[in-house]
Amino acid sequence: MRTTTHRRSAFRTATVSLVAGAALLAPAAAALASTPAPQSPAVARTAAAVKDVKIDIGAGVTITVKGGKPYYNGKVIKPGGTVDDGIYVHLSADGKRLYSKTQGGGIPYTIWDVKTGKTVGTQKNSPTAKAKAALTAKPSATSVKAWQELRVSGKATGITAGSKVTLQQKQRGTWKSLPASTSVNKSGAYSMRVKLGLKGKNDLRVKSGATLSPVFNVTVR
Repeated sequence: MRTTTHRRSAFRTATVSLVAGAALLAPAAAALASTPAPQSPAVARTAAAVKDVKIDIGAGVTITVKGGKPYYNGKVIKPGGTVDDGIYVHLSADGKRLYSKTQGGGIPYTIWDVKTGKTVGTQKNSPTAKAKAALTAKPSATSVKAWQELRVSGKATGITAGSKVTLQQKQRGTWKSLPASTSVNKSGAYSMRVKLGLKGKNDLRVKSGATLSPVFNVTVR
């Protein structure tokens, strides 16, 4: 009987200890649950990124950048968009650079970093000016046998992708188009297969619309 009493007493003691321990742990757990989780670096960077930026382009005009988008007179300037109402503002196609020009300015176009609002340089030419059309042409060989295949390759500038380029040959003082042509690709490059049968030094050029390449020569043996 004494042994049974000792076991029951030990069981009650252990039960009381567990309950007391749980009571002590409960406030600590509650304190941990009420502590806010630390803000992650990514969230902090996002919060910083949405901060407004002011770009003073001169002549009393300020461009405000909100959420990475520049605004002029309360209207957003879309990538590739241009404002020209006495004050010139252009946003690059990738939305990263802003170009501005004010009346009476010394340097025509100032370049701004949209993210920081700081100037990163200047340029003389308008960012929206079309490049002057031009063609280059280079043969893969300058001396070939009659009807031996060669290639004429080059680069087109200011010419729309898909435009046709044709090889021309000077015959008795007149330029004649040959049955050798191709199209300009998206990168502005082209390459065509050519066979020449007129022996001697051949004066050649490439033509696309009104645009002509410099004259080059291929000798047919």
